[in-house]
Amino acid sequence: MTDEKSLWALLKAHRFVSVGRGGLHRSTSLVLSLLFCSASATAVEFADYDYDQFSQTVTLCDQLAAHGRDPGHVGVAVSSATMDKPAAIEACLDALSNDPDNPRLNYQLGRAYGYSGQGERAMPYRLKALEADYPQSLFVIGYLYATGRTIEPDICQTYELWQRAAHYRRLAALVALPRHSLRGDFAACGPAIVAADLRAYLHEAKRQSSDYYVGMLVDDLLLQVDARYPMSRAEP
Repeated sequence: MTDEKSLWALLKAHRFVSVGRGGLHRSTSLVLSLLFCSASATAVEFADYDYDQFSQTVTLCDQLAAHGRDPGHVGVAVSSATMDKPAAIEACLDALSNDPDNPRLNYQLGRAYGYSGQGERAMPYRLKALEADYPQSLFVIGYLYATGRTIEPDICQTYELWQRAAHYRRLAALVALPRHSLRGDFAACGPAIVAADLRAYLHEAKRQSSDYYVGMLVDDLLLQVDARYPMSRAEP
């Protein structure tokens, strides 16, 4: 985050302040405004999603359709290749009949339908999980918007959803968001993510994962961030 000393140097360089015999002539209101904007623009705030607000009881749906990379999964991970898709769909429909608002169960039913080639049937359940800000669903729906799979492509929807997923420390979003930002994929989607925030996402990803390949990708992305946005001496 830009500190006051660095900001004064920036203001001087762009003639927002001048130097006279008495020192810097400062526009107090302008400086305070810029300091506020600087602070707020780089304030990444992570949060822990409250999975306990929904039942954590392991159901047959969890046993047949849990995703290993879903931070909220409670069953043993099941891959798309080994999933018994008809059984998973039946089990998740049954589980949801007793707990219709549980985002984990809705996400898993959407997953089972999606892997069965029934994308249209999957979407209502995926979106139901999205309504609860379920981190896995935030990332997955963002991915679907990015790729246009079973949904009309909209990269700016991806941008919004991945930022929400990254807020909850969803690892895939912490890495994908900076990667696509550096590629310019979100150029039409409003204000760009500032360098300090890109670094914050990537450092959080590195803190989370001990996977060699994740670490290698994160290190490469951090090098790209540093090359494009060199850090001043005042930055941490």
